[in-house]
Amino acid sequence: MTPVTIVPILQAASAAAFVAIAALSIRDWLGTKAVSQMYLALAIGCLAAVSVLGQVGKLLGPGFTAVSSYFTIVIFLASGLALMLFRDSVIPLMPRTRRLVLGAAALTALFLIALQLVYGRNAPKPLQFAALVAFIVVWSGCVGEPSIRLWLNARRRTAVQRARMRALSLGYLGIIAILLAAVFTASLAKEPAVQIGFALASIAIVPLLYAGFAAPTWLRRAWRQGEESKFQQATHDIVIFSTDQTALARRALEWAVRLTGTDSGFFASGTAILAIHGMSRDEAEQVKALAGSGDRQRTVPLGGRPPRTAIVVGLPASEASLVLVGGPFTPVFGSDEQAWIQQYASLVATGLERVRLAEQVTARTRELESANRELEAFSYTISHDLRAPLRAINGFTSILLEEYAATLPEDARGYLQRVKDNGDHMGNLVDDLLAFSRLGRQTLRTQTVKTRDAVDRALAQLAPEMKGRNIELVIGELPDCTVDPLLLEQVFMNLLSNAIKYSGKRESARIEIGTQPGRAGEGPVFFVRDNGAGFDMQYADKLFGVFQRLHRSQDYEGTGVGLAIVHRIVERHGGRIWAEAKIDQGATFYFTLKGAEEWQVPTAA
Repeated sequence: MTPVTIVPILQAASAAAFVAIAALSIRDWLGTKAVSQMYLALAIGCLAAVSVLGQVGKLLGPGFTAVSSYFTIVIFLASGLALMLFRDSVIPLMPRTRRLVLGAAALTALFLIALQLVYGRNAPKPLQFAALVAFIVVWSGCVGEPSIRLWLNARRRTAVQRARMRALSLGYLGIIAILLAAVFTASLAKEPAVQIGFALASIAIVPLLYAGFAAPTWLRRAWRQGEESKFQQATHDIVIFSTDQTALARRALEWAVRLTGTDSGFFASGTAILAIHGMSRDEAEQVKALAGSGDRQRTVPLGGRPPRTAIVVGLPASEASLVLVGGPFTPVFGSDEQAWIQQYASLVATGLERVRLAEQVTARTRELESANRELEAFSYTISHDLRAPLRAINGFTSILLEEYAATLPEDARGYLQRVKDNGDHMGNLVDDLLAFSRLGRQTLRTQTVKTRDAVDRALAQLAPEMKGRNIELVIGELPDCTVDPLLLEQVFMNLLSNAIKYSGKRESARIEIGTQPGRAGEGPVFFVRDNGAGFDMQYADKLFGVFQRLHRSQDYEGTGVGLAIVHRIVERHGGRIWAEAKIDQGATFYFTLKGAEEWQVPTAA
């Protein structure tokens, strides 16, 4: 191929590229209907029209070129004027300046058309020079000032917005450079090498305009790569570290403003505004009324000069929404950020749900703690107040039985004995209930305790219950632990008392005390095992309740508080307790005390 044949191909390719960019910009304008987007579409559309007219003129000959030159002048000037009007729509001009620009463009167009009508191609040199200077000054001014303004304003934008604005700025400044170069090389305009150079320069500008008007996804992703770490940090802060809805709303809003490059905004939940950034509460209420509600993302024009736009982002499965107020560039260069913020909103919704559940758990915990305190206070008061009348009842019935039994009928003595027995039983209940209620008030005095010593002390206190019984005691290796020594002794005393009691019907009872490996981080598991009556496992959940009994009092005496006390002590030491049993085959009670870090080196049995 020769240079002569290459030039038309390059020029046609350049025209086709401008038409493609114009089509993309018109598509974007139809999607947003923003005035600023309309002016951008008009600016690039006019350049595409000039390119197309030039190619058609080559096909149809000089006659068409002469007629179309009038349209070419007007359309080319209109492309520059449209860019200036875009600048005015986002960064308003003074009214006087705007009128001056419109007047200069109109006068220049009229002057060029009049010169063409009167002289055709034979206009006097001075007039040709004046027309050329007027055309270059007006068009370059309309294009150059907005391009420089775009470049300067891009400094405060996000990565994608900044790159798009600067690409558009460089593209238009490149067109100015080509125009000026064409003027200074007019004498060489017919040289194939010069024509190829201008065609290649025009094609080189196309990617810049394309990146500014309709950057592809892969390019936007590359621009945004440096901000991905910010996005990850934002989601991590919000999902993990927010402690309540207000804190989450404040963090989410601050990060949303940073990520989108908007100017201000607020976080609303239902009718309430939880957080505000960069605006007053009155302004936030006004924008909220204009923005409305809903769970879909949308942009709401707020008007003003320069115009502002609200981006309303509803959080999925929630009444909450993020409302971000952007400046004049948001509808034009913020589409990528608007898509990004929707993904961000989904993550914020996850964090909001986590905080809501955590607040519910905290509130429920406070309610339970309050109820437990009230129950303990009530139990303590009732138990304490019952002791005096019980002492009187038991005392007088004892006197009657001891001093007046001989004068009473046998039935009367039997009734009095029942009163005394039940009074003694109720006294035991009251004592156990007082002991149970005191556990919630008692301060833990933890220290390193030899567990075997606690078991021995408990067995010493239970010696009267074991007297005359055939009981085989098996005590395994028990590690030392950090606990309240008196409470640990109480645990073993209650569990061993149970084992002794419920194995009472065995001719040969066997009670085993030992440990076994526990779960990771939990430490060893203690157990007390017997071969007594056992119980039905379907009722195991009732074992540790106050006054809960799985056997009849006629068969096995007791108050039903002993295991509840053990449960409370174990829980206060950060452990857990459970039991396994089979009817008439014995039972095993297991418990842990704090975690493995609290345990010392095991000592020999």
